[in-house]
Amino acid sequence: MADQKLELQSQARRAVLQLDQTERPRLVLLAISGPSQYLVGALLGGLLSMFLIKSYFISVTDRSVFIHRGPRLNPHPKELVHVVPLKDAGGLVSRVKIGRTWNALFLNLPGKTRPTRLNVSFHSRSELDRFLGKLGGAERS
Repeated sequence: MADQKLELQSQARRAVLQLDQTERPRLVLLAISGPSQYLVGALLGGLLSMFLIKSYFISVTDRSVFIHRGPRLNPHPKELVHVVPLKDAGGLVSRVKIGRTWNALFLNLPGKTRPTRLNVSFHSRSELDRFLGKLGGAERS
């Protein structure tokens, strides 16, 4: 699990550097979209849910926050969703729900009327805390 997490974070860093070589990714937060993983697994079955859920890679640099999205089946940062200057990134997170196994992060993405729910595993809790610390002001519940 730890090796896979490091590989995914490395891929996200490379995706940022391909867009802008002057940026230096300092933090990468891994997340997946959708409702609770337990609910999705129970209702849709594990294999079918793999096609409906997307992986998100949130990379924080010294100047910006990059948000990439990719398929869940073979997670890698495929599509750039949004780039936010770090000074304006405070409004990116609308709220955070802390849980024992999964944490929910609600992001205000452009073109969406409602915040996008991203699930962050307890394995990435330290990155979530550091991410929220860099942005500041997110409502926790």
